[in-house]
Amino acid sequence: MPWVLVRPSFRHTDHSALLLFIFSSLLLSVQTVIAQTLINGQVFSSGLAILDAPAPQSVQHAGSNMPIAIDISGDGKLSQAASIPGSGLATRFDSLEIYLVSAQSKFNVTVSNGTGLLTQESGSTVKHLNWPIPTCLPSGSYNFTLYEGSHINNQGFFSITPILITIQNTAVSGDCTNDTNAYLGQPQESSPPPQNPFLPSLSPPITVTIGPSGIIFPSQSTVTVTAPPSTVTVVMVSIGTTTFTSTLPGQTEIITSV
Repeated sequence: MPWVLVRPSFRHTDHSALLLFIFSSLLLSVQTVIAQTLINGQVFSSGLAILDAPAPQSVQHAGSNMPIAIDISGDGKLSQAASIPGSGLATRFDSLEIYLVSAQSKFNVTVSNGTGLLTQESGSTVKHLNWPIPTCLPSGSYNFTLYEGSHINNQGFFSITPILITIQNTAVSGDCTNDTNAYLGQPQESSPPPQNPFLPSLSPPITVTIGPSGIIFPSQSTVTVTAPPSTVTVVMVSIGTTTFTSTLPGQTEIITSV
């Protein structure tokens, strides 16, 4: 919300609408920040992993390879030992597996299981796979799903992070017998931490500045309202008459009757 046009004076109905608009905009903006996991092209999982590829909503093709890249360094904040299962560190990976799941076609295909993904490419903070997409998979929407066991400050968690992708297949062939599993339904139960501990800090507070002209630009005689980057709950109750009157030259005067 780069700027908002606000009239300097208005009736009761306009004022109520303005307040509702401002509070709704702030609330929606805050919720978007909190819910957002895609940052600068990286998907921060609900555990410790950070997915570099594939990209959410990307289109993949059966019969081709799907490049996979996962940052297990906590955006540079974890030691390499933390990615080794059984390391005993306070914050660490215990397991990291990948499955391709489709509620549409009831497929559940193993991409990587066990500890192999975490232990391969010794010394690398990003783990890579070049996974061949089976030609038996029909076209449709699939969840590229990370299953993570981890500890954060010695507290255990199990996280499931689905990333939606599309697979196109114009010539389905063969039977999906290898690496297929029973479809267990979605969503599945998990016990994740409140958020990935390596998420960047929330964006700066949203500032709404109301000037004499009503346009939100730096100017003299302004009133600034700042919403902190946290969850906002707004409760509006009409209990009487509220009046706000400016005493500074050029400042907006608002009179509201309820």
